[in-house]
Amino acid sequence: MNQRLLDKLAARGETLEEREQRRAERRAAKITAQFGYTATDNPFNDPNLAETFTWKKKDELASTTSGTKKKKKDQDDIIAEIEKVRKRRRDYEEQKEEMERIRAEESKMKELEHYDEWAQKEEEFHLQQQKQRSAIRLVEGREKPIDVLAKNLLLFGVSDAEKGDTAVGGVKYREKYNAMDELEHLEAELEEPHVFIQALKLHELEELLIDVKAFQTLEREVQHGNNTVQQYWDNLLLVIQAEVTKVRNESKGKGNQDTEAQTHMLQEIQNMFVGQSKVALEKMKNEVQSKVQTCIDAGGRPVTDASGVIIDMPYWKSVLDELRVYLAKMELSEIHSKMLVSQLEKLEKRKEELASMPHNADEEKEEAEAQADVKAYNAMIPKDVDADFGNLEEELGLTDELDLGNASYAWQEKYLPRKPRYFNRVRTGYDWNKYNQTHYDHDNPPPKTVQGYKFNIFYPDLIDKTKTPTFVLEPTKSKEFCIIRFRAGPPYEDVAFKIINREWNRSRKHGYKCTFERGVLSLYFNFKTHWYRR
Repeated sequence: MNQRLLDKLAARGETLEEREQRRAERRAAKITAQFGYTATDNPFNDPNLAETFTWKKKDELASTTSGTKKKKKDQDDIIAEIEKVRKRRRDYEEQKEEMERIRAEESKMKELEHYDEWAQKEEEFHLQQQKQRSAIRLVEGREKPIDVLAKNLLLFGVSDAEKGDTAVGGVKYREKYNAMDELEHLEAELEEPHVFIQALKLHELEELLIDVKAFQTLEREVQHGNNTVQQYWDNLLLVIQAEVTKVRNESKGKGNQDTEAQTHMLQEIQNMFVGQSKVALEKMKNEVQSKVQTCIDAGGRPVTDASGVIIDMPYWKSVLDELRVYLAKMELSEIHSKMLVSQLEKLEKRKEELASMPHNADEEKEEAEAQADVKAYNAMIPKDVDADFGNLEEELGLTDELDLGNASYAWQEKYLPRKPRYFNRVRTGYDWNKYNQTHYDHDNPPPKTVQGYKFNIFYPDLIDKTKTPTFVLEPTKSKEFCIIRFRAGPPYEDVAFKIINREWNRSRKHGYKCTFERGVLSLYFNFKTHWYRR
């Protein structure tokens, strides 16, 4: 035993056993503080964890001083090794968690990719159903305003894939009755969209606004890349919103001087745009937008322009709104014109196909005899028959045009004479007179009769644009028929058709229309119906 150690113990007043106990407690506290282990709670189940391991045989051979230093160094090395093991375990667990997070993220990305694909297919399905509903209503003659506005797009803006096969669950099928195919038998809508909207009432406009938003949203979600279709619905929505605001203000402000003044101001603003090109209007739009934005940035403070005049914010805001609507109407007119050109090309192709077909004189004779038997009876529809039952509009055969011979014209030396393009319709239905009521019913209807016509003659290149085309009726050998001749002037030749000779109903409410707009002469009329009187 070292005398120096004994002297220190004597000075402290403790024995060697107490010293060892004190040191053991200090080691236990150090281990507990660093690792959280205790003699009673440790993963090694070692109750002597805090005690110093003594290699007695070795201690006997080593000196007391060197032995104590060696023990302390060994203990520090053990603690350092334990710390390294714990660090490796901690790094491994973090790496494992990172790998699991990456795998979960990759799985989530794959699920999102499949979800986007599924959502795209769902939007395409809803859009196709929307188009199918409009097509069915158009074919069955019970169209809504949204169907009339979507008609030309359905005729010329739908791909063959959308018209024909439909894929469901990867299996293609074709329905026995497809309304999209039946649309081929309908004519294009001649009236421009914004003109059609002006004739609607407030409740019809509000319903139409909802329908147009549905089409617009579905087209944007599907994103087929057809910018013309998306542009059509965007501009149409803007025009309808402006029309709804206008109708509401008119209904609320009848007799109100402020409202009348506002209406007068808007009319003057609209007159500013008339006769200007689209490029000039776009330039004006940018200038007005700059003025309005300057006022907005000023935060309500008065702002002057370059000439020192204070900018009237409400006025220029009204100009900007009206200009946007006016430009939207111009774009709708351009799209509408493209659709009519497509209809003309389609009719020209059909005319060429008919010209190449062999002429069947017997079929024409039978058709002429059937038309000769048509009588104008007094219409009395039975109670159990719907008023529109059996009514149908069919294309007036291109062979119904009469040959006017080799006529000569004074202007043919300067301009090459040519016949105008046209597409016409004949309206047929049932005539429920007393005889037909007695002998026919809903399930066994009578023969159809001609009830009216629609003529659309195109004169885009008139030399004298101030001269409006006209039409005249000429007699034939049969009193049952007459000839309707259309005249316009150079460079167009006259064109004539053979029609039923009956009295026309010239009431606009009953479908009469005679207009010449944008180079198109439109003549729509139905025959008069005479009711029995007792």
